[in-house]
Amino acid sequence: MIPSDLLMNALTYSNMLVLMSLGLTFSYITLKVPNFAQGDFIAIGAYIAYTSYIFWNLHPYLSIPSAFLISGGISLLMFLFIFSPLSKKGFKVTDLMIAYFAAEMIIRSALLIYTDYMQRTFSKYFSNILIPLNQVRVGDYSIPFPLLISSILTITILFSFLIVLNYTKLGISLRAAIQNPELAKTYGVNVERVYAISWFLAGGITGMTGPVIVTFFPTDPNIGWTFLVRIFAASIVGGIDSLLGAVIGGFFVGISEVTGIYVLSQPPIGLQPVYRVAIPFILMIIALLFMPRGIVSSIDRAIIRLREKK
Repeated sequence: MIPSDLLMNALTYSNMLVLMSLGLTFSYITLKVPNFAQGDFIAIGAYIAYTSYIFWNLHPYLSIPSAFLISGGISLLMFLFIFSPLSKKGFKVTDLMIAYFAAEMIIRSALLIYTDYMQRTFSKYFSNILIPLNQVRVGDYSIPFPLLISSILTITILFSFLIVLNYTKLGISLRAAIQNPELAKTYGVNVERVYAISWFLAGGITGMTGPVIVTFFPTDPNIGWTFLVRIFAASIVGGIDSLLGAVIGGFFVGISEVTGIYVLSQPPIGLQPVYRVAIPFILMIIALLFMPRGIVSSIDRAIIRLREKK
């Protein structure tokens, strides 16, 4: 029997993976190249929350809007001044991937410089940070604060996407640009602007997880790199070019990793918890071997076959 507190941790972790995977999907659907700098927006959001908490005693979750705006703004600037110009000049996928790695190193180095400066100047501890919070009482139950907030964020974002994508002009333009950008251009859709909005959302949504993560487990400037494998695993398992796939993959990988390592750590296996990072790798490899387009694509194909048989 899996303990209830472990299940709550699994759900919290999965909520954050869903938001991160949505961010990766939004950047991927523009240039069709995975953004290796995506994870660093987690660290940006975390340090925005931690800085506000240390110097102004601001509750970390009140920093979520600023984490969204700042992370989204940085992501937008990256698209407008680096990746969009490179793409227009005809750079190949491998060239863009190298540029993504370079951007990742620049952002992470900037965060390391920032933490070192803050520690030297203000004698504040800015490495391996954690903001402990009490649990929230809901009726007769105690719910961890990170679980409550991550669930609210996930539900709010998913509901907002449902409304925007289906009932607004921006949503229709976004779906058209995702499915067939050339055809969308012929219908008057400003694809470049839609892509810019996608990059802003990609950075902003991922950045929002930072204030939650810094209250969930110890965080440092390398946290984005630590999560990058999980983000890619969730997106690939669900379907890296599908927003629904990001949701399915995030929950599947998150719950599998947390509950899986718990089961494997029990007798007779007795696997050490440090090996939990291998679980997303394994899931990603299995998905690439048997479902290269992800769970969503496999489900779509299965539905088509059933309809053809009828």
